[in-house]
Amino acid sequence: MVNTRKTRFTWTQGDRELLGLCILVGLAFTAWNMTAPLVPLLLLGLNASPSLLGVVVSVSAGGSLFAAVPAGILVGRWGSVRLMHRSMMVSAAACLFLTFSPSIASLFVGLACMEIGKISFIVGAQAHIGNLGDGRDLSLDYGWYGMAASLGQLIGPFTAGLLIDHAGYMTTWALITATSVLVIILLPRSISNLSGAINPLESTLAGPKKKKNLRHYLNNHAIIAIIASFAVLFADGARTTFFPVLMTDFGYSATAIGFFMSLRALVSMSVRGFMGRFIKAVGGRFPALIISILLMAIGIGITPFCRGYLALSLDALLVGLGLGLALPLSMATVSEGVPPEDRGIALGIRLTGNRLAQLVNPVFFGLLAQNLGFGPAFVTGGVVLLLCALPIIGWQRRIR
Repeated sequence: MVNTRKTRFTWTQGDRELLGLCILVGLAFTAWNMTAPLVPLLLLGLNASPSLLGVVVSVSAGGSLFAAVPAGILVGRWGSVRLMHRSMMVSAAACLFLTFSPSIASLFVGLACMEIGKISFIVGAQAHIGNLGDGRDLSLDYGWYGMAASLGQLIGPFTAGLLIDHAGYMTTWALITATSVLVIILLPRSISNLSGAINPLESTLAGPKKKKNLRHYLNNHAIIAIIASFAVLFADGARTTFFPVLMTDFGYSATAIGFFMSLRALVSMSVRGFMGRFIKAVGGRFPALIISILLMAIGIGITPFCRGYLALSLDALLVGLGLGLALPLSMATVSEGVPPEDRGIALGIRLTGNRLAQLVNPVFFGLLAQNLGFGPAFVTGGVVLLLCALPIIGWQRRIR
């Protein structure tokens, strides 16, 4: 029987761990998402072309592309807390470097290092959630994690927009660094190492390890979730990278740009609180995933046709709903498809796919924007996402 008292009043150790982790994740994502308007506008101020902007963002994603799976392995060796602590140190050091050296060359190096720290921190955080205890609803736990991340995505861009307009780029980088340092200080005081390192003696007594392939870590549904996550982040690259530049062309200030980006995050955060009811209403996790992809496809595709505050706010609503549902659903599906000791690596594989999408999409959409304009780049993003949804639907029906 389900213990209803727990959901109402009783706080378990897992609940306390989740709360502490969500606070840290909210702060970390606030720092990272302050770079969302900052980097494109800084490059614009440095007279970078759209294609160069795409290359810079792509290279930064490339820095983390090969770090996700090793980070998953380090979860087993170091434990999630130690991995998160060291990863945030790398990220903070990169932001401090960019505070005093905000050139195009420095951005190539600094953003790559920041992304390596970011992806490693995320792998540790997601693995920690997967090991909070037996009998927990992982969709709900990852939904709260996603809500904390969205809170950071809400606060970060708007704060950065205000600072850029009134204090300049250097002050904005300095605040990003300070927020990262705060996470480093709070982390060991907020969570314990539930997903700790593997005991070497236990590993020896268990006998020789069998060689594991990709299929060991991921079942069919987890593979579908990874493909969906890849498609969502690939198409979202058009909006994430070029939205600030498009809004500048429309005549909006950095503060207004930060507002629209934060509004999308607010919607993503809000929908995750109702994710359980939404999944039940549409008939399961995969129908919910498909709906989220379709919402994002529409939202991204119509972005260049939205000019006023109301139209852009409704557009942010569509994209926020889609993104807010798709990513936690894919996390929970991957995590539930493997045993606890393999969750770090499985989630690392998922994040590697995400980073591959973020590596390719800025260059792809940058070249598109360079040759055809920003409008066609956004429309293409919506069409690509819509086309990616079709084989996902077919595969899911075949293995159901």
